[in-house]
Amino acid sequence: MTSALNDIDFADMGRTCLGHAARRTANLLTRHYNRHMAALGLELTQAQLLAVIADGTAPSASAIARYLGIDRSTLARNLRPLEAAGLIRRRETKGRTVLPILTPAGEQKVVEIHQRWLAAQAELSAMLGPEGADAVRSHMSALRKAVHILEDNDRTAVPSPSRRD
Repeated sequence: MTSALNDIDFADMGRTCLGHAARRTANLLTRHYNRHMAALGLELTQAQLLAVIADGTAPSASAIARYLGIDRSTLARNLRPLEAAGLIRRRETKGRTVLPILTPAGEQKVVEIHQRWLAAQAELSAMLGPEGADAVRSHMSALRKAVHILEDNDRTAVPSPSRRD
């Protein structure tokens, strides 16, 4: 190993890296919610997607993907099995916009999702307590805002390829 590598405290990186901590936590949370959704034949992303569709306020598929924090191809991959299972169908709106909407079977599935979600939430909230759960949500929100600010700063600092300064 080079001396430069010897100078790096990799254990400290693992302990203090916000990205690593967030990813590990996200993976654990996903497994927790997936266990609750498994009886419904769904994973968390699909359950969240059905709930967002049920809400009905997203004006486009892009807005749904943004809300869920996934890209359009991941959205499409998650919509296909839901459509094949008869839980959603596609509805054309203005222009070429196509929105997924729930079928009656999808509406019933969202009711079941909500019941499972409540149980998953209750388990975690009982472990954290109300103040702990609120603190976690607050810190995650602050972290997301900080990353968005940094991303926005990066976009404004990098000149557009079409610009010639």
